[in-house]
Amino acid sequence: QFKHVEAPKVINLAVLRALFELFDLPSGLAQKASQGNGGDGEPVIKLQDKVSALVPRVLKAGSDLQQGKLGFWGQNLLRDEEAKDWHARLDALKKFTESLTPYNTIGKLKNLRVTQEDIDGQKKNLEVLTAVERLIELVVELGGTAAYLSQGGMVLNADHPWVNQAEAARKVLSEKLSQDRTAEHAAEYRQTLSQLKKDYVTAYIASHSKARLGVNEDKSQNKLRKDDRLLALRVLANVRLMPTSQLTAFEESLNGLKSCSALDEPTLATSAVCPHCQYRPSAEQLEMIPAAKRLQKLDADLDQLVANWQQTLLENLEDPFTQDSLSLLPPASKKLIDAFLAARTLPEPMT
Repeated sequence: QFKHVEAPKVINLAVLRALFELFDLPSGLAQKASQGNGGDGEPVIKLQDKVSALVPRVLKAGSDLQQGKLGFWGQNLLRDEEAKDWHARLDALKKFTESLTPYNTIGKLKNLRVTQEDIDGQKKNLEVLTAVERLIELVVELGGTAAYLSQGGMVLNADHPWVNQAEAARKVLSEKLSQDRTAEHAAEYRQTLSQLKKDYVTAYIASHSKARLGVNEDKSQNKLRKDDRLLALRVLANVRLMPTSQLTAFEESLNGLKSCSALDEPTLATSAVCPHCQYRPSAEQLEMIPAAKRLQKLDADLDQLVANWQQTLLENLEDPFTQDSLSLLPPASKKLIDAFLAARTLPEPMT
């Protein structure tokens, strides 16, 4: 009664062995399946386990690639043409892997519609998957340091030697990473970035120390704010003829000196900017003279400022026109002025 007679289908052992080897499975499993010794289902179970594990990896890699996660230090590691090729290969690998899902029994393996050419084509696609995963892992690992260094490049002045050093290193690293598809030289990249970070910390702390007052200088600054010489000038500023703009400029310079003694290397290792004073050289008008030296100069300038104002006051009081007006003052006030003119120095303290 049969209209057709067909010989039993035989598994193509060579193709099946190549398929199992593609998924890093022992070729003996293919032999076992082809001989019908897989009654326990071991060959297909192991194959499907590999398929189930590979599909989400391919999906994630494709998503990461599409989202531009293969970027390092502000630059894509793949050229546009290469990115498109890798997208296409991952998509082909996804379709190939999903096409193996129905072959979940030894009997169904006999209907396997996969050729040796198909398998050979997937080898390159698997290499792309591995490359994406390794590069993503490396970029994630190095990304934190790269982001820190990027911030450092904006914190320091554009003409600072470290900025040029970092930019040169960035170009070299990006070029090497764009060629190193297996992240073979990861240790070299880590070392380069680590050294750049150390150099940044050294450069930043040196600039910070120059721009900020330390503990002792902070005490000296506060002492200078309460200095009798400065208090005397503030009293004299009430005299109409005194050059008060000089006092204003002096106090602005004194108060413009910022103090910060809390920064240390461990703190700077986690933040490219001092968290205590937010010092950013690129955003401040830096002076050639260190803050501590400027404070010393202000102390000396205060002496000169007092001497100049004292002389200005003497000259004004000794002016004949002023002398005529002094006779109109109350006796107590005139007595103070006469004492000053005789001593030719300001009384201490001034009130």
